[in-house]
Amino acid sequence: MSKYHSTLSRREFMKALGLGGAGLAAASLSPPLLHDLDEAIASPQAQWKRPSWVKEVDKPTAEVDWKMMKRFDYHFVMWAAGLQMALGPEQYDQVFKAQKDNLSKWMAQKKPGFTLPDYALANANNWASNSFIGPQSSPTPESLGVPRWEGTPEDNSRLIRAFLRLHGASQVSFVELDTDTTEKLIYAYDTGVGAAAGPRIDILEVDKPEDNPQKGYRVLPKKARWAVVYTLRMADELMKRPITQFSQRSHNYMYNLRSLIQGQLQQFLRTLGYMGLGEASNYNALALATGLGVMAGLGEMSRVGHIITPEHGLQQRVNKLITDLPLAPGKPVDFGAFNFCRTCKKCADYCPAAAITPATDPSWETGGKPWFNPGVKGYFWAVERCNAYIQTVSGCATCFAVCPYSKKPQSSYSNAFRASVATNPALNRFWRRADDLFFGAGVRSSEDTEKFWDLDLPPWGYD
Repeated sequence: MSKYHSTLSRREFMKALGLGGAGLAAASLSPPLLHDLDEAIASPQAQWKRPSWVKEVDKPTAEVDWKMMKRFDYHFVMWAAGLQMALGPEQYDQVFKAQKDNLSKWMAQKKPGFTLPDYALANANNWASNSFIGPQSSPTPESLGVPRWEGTPEDNSRLIRAFLRLHGASQVSFVELDTDTTEKLIYAYDTGVGAAAGPRIDILEVDKPEDNPQKGYRVLPKKARWAVVYTLRMADELMKRPITQFSQRSHNYMYNLRSLIQGQLQQFLRTLGYMGLGEASNYNALALATGLGVMAGLGEMSRVGHIITPEHGLQQRVNKLITDLPLAPGKPVDFGAFNFCRTCKKCADYCPAAAITPATDPSWETGGKPWFNPGVKGYFWAVERCNAYIQTVSGCATCFAVCPYSKKPQSSYSNAFRASVATNPALNRFWRRADDLFFGAGVRSSEDTEKFWDLDLPPWGYD
């Protein structure tokens, strides 16, 4: 990887651009004292304030052909049976043998990022129970002798956003499910155990959901027409250390946290008088996270198939839950990110597995691979090579770390970069070169990684 040097300071660079001191910092949000639901709806947490250069649009910036798209079987994704399908049993076993051998060797060598404390951090998982229908233990309106909550879709949206923001979510929006379009983002077959096939998800005209994986199905009532989509931000200092146990923890902890938040949201909805149908797995389940995130307006599709948000780039996990509580849907957004991916290609340049396509133009062609769902004009890359590398080295996420959008938000540089890409794409190539000049690969060195435990970290690993 190249190293870049310059005698020009960042302050001088910003001043030369005429952007010195420019800022788009949003007002910080502090938790209010809430006495009732009306106060929650009116609280700052219930509002969604975004920079002026984030524009709502009628269609996603990555083209979608809903007629081509069909509901997808989770069994085919890389994290289920897809990797073994792609590699074959013998090579698949070799990958996991290499993972075990590498971990033993690197821990014995006390390689930075693979010491015993580093490994303990990555594996400090503690899961709340995940359930499609939720814990079902909170009181209902009937048990309390009151009618269920009734509010406008706008009031309901502010209520759910306030609840999720107070429980750790960064951005929250909503999608209305339509039979011919967004409903196709719900998996046809849910996640299973390990590489086993999961239960079918039937969408039927019934009053109540069913969770019957033993008999091979789950039932999602057709009247549950709204998806709640929210992000959990990953820690900056963990993400800057890819191919270590630190970057592993940045992902795992978000899944740990989601398992807790989901159950709390399901309980909250139950007491309001509504269903909350969630992910029945510790990891991904129920529906396509990136697709729902894009349709909700949380962000845009990226070259690596994950969602880029205006606030945190690639550094978040997207989560979802389906409800019959009427909500005001968001709209797709355009802040120049998908267009910037055409020019940037930094993730492809630095991918250690050489798995990310450097193609300039997105394509409809999936290559007939069953782990890709047709219907999106995007960047289809060697995801099987990516996943095999991740397993071999016990985690990667280099693409997340090197992305120009992953720089610290609300700095003068980040604000100038984001605003320029959104409003003046003619400068996109310049911004890629500027990112190389000032940040190089954008990842921490081995020497720096060795000092991780001495850092004075802010709560949650970001500020």
